[in-house]
Amino acid sequence: MSLITIWSFIKFGKTSADVAIQNIDSCEVVIPEWIKANLKNNLDSNQVIEIVRNLDEEGTLPNYYVTKREARALGWTPGRAFNEIENLKGKSIGGDHFGDFEKRLPRGRWKEADLEYKGEKRNAKRILFNNNGRKFVTIDHYETFVEVPKCK
Repeated sequence: MSLITIWSFIKFGKTSADVAIQNIDSCEVVIPEWIKANLKNNLDSNQVIEIVRNLDEEGTLPNYYVTKREARALGWTPGRAFNEIENLKGKSIGGDHFGDFEKRLPRGRWKEADLEYKGEKRNAKRILFNNNGRKFVTIDHYETFVEVPKCK
C-alpha cells in the first residue's frame, strides 16, 4: 500500500473499496485499456490522457497546440513541416473547427487536434471534441470514429 493510499484513508476516511473504484475510473487506467480494446494499441495513451484532462479541467487543449491561423501567422503553409519553422518546433495543429460534412459524429459543433504529431508530415490521427465534453478519436483520417470514455 502506498503512502498516498494510506494518506487518503486517514485524510478523507476512504476505504480500500473507495480507492479501488477511484483507480478503476482514473484516466491512467481507462484510456490505455480503451486504446488496447478499440484501437489495437495504435495510439499514445499518455498524450490522450493529457488532452482529455486539459479539456475536462481547463476547457482548452494543452499549450503546445496552435490553430492553423496561428501557425500561418508564424510562417507555416499547408504541407510544410513544423520542424522547419523555429517558432513552431514542438507544436501541433489543434483547435480548429471540424465540419463533419459526412455526419459521422453526433450533431454539434466540433473541433479537432492532431495526435502524435512529430513535426514532419501530419498523420491520420485526430481527436475531435465539443463543448459538451464528448471526445472521439480517428486513426484513419476521419473514416471511423471511436468515442473516448469518460475518466477522472
